[in-house]
Amino acid sequence: MKKISIYISILFFTNLIAQKSTSNSFVPEKGKYIVSGWVKEKHPQQVITYTSYINVIVSGITTPVSVNLLPKGVIIDGWQRIVGVIDIPSLENADFPKLDIELQCNNISGGECYFDDIRFYPFNGNMKSFVYDESTQRLMAELDENNYATFYEYDLEGGLVRVKKETERGVYTIQETRSNNPKKG
Repeated sequence: MKKISIYISILFFTNLIAQKSTSNSFVPEKGKYIVSGWVKEKHPQQVITYTSYINVIVSGITTPVSVNLLPKGVIIDGWQRIVGVIDIPSLENADFPKLDIELQCNNISGGECYFDDIRFYPFNGNMKSFVYDESTQRLMAELDENNYATFYEYDLEGGLVRVKKETERGVYTIQETRSNNPKKG
């Protein structure tokens, strides 16, 4: 059995002194942050949970922080949610602080892994995301503060026909509309 590991690092800050002079740089303040996302693994047989995870590392400080965030809850349409809270220490006395968010593919069957909707935001904050169809510019999905989606489906004329909501227990249709045009004759 072959184990595949993929490491993707997203560098948020590398040199605090340089970042302080740059107005468009991201340097998180001391405090708690929510990190969340979704993972999908390809398996030849159905599994109960996935083994891939998100690793958050704060280095270049007196006491480095490393947290592994594992998938939790049920697998919904092939995807499992990863969510956790990390505590960023004070960075005032750090020379070269660095924050890495690594997406770790740890598929035990050796198959592929996919990650989606990765988020990093303050614990007391709130975040919503919107997904639009590239060609029609219609709203296709809205991701709420818990990173669960509401999906919007349209007919050929562009009318909204179905709204589905993703929850901890799966995806449910919450609204459905049918219409027709009577024949003249």
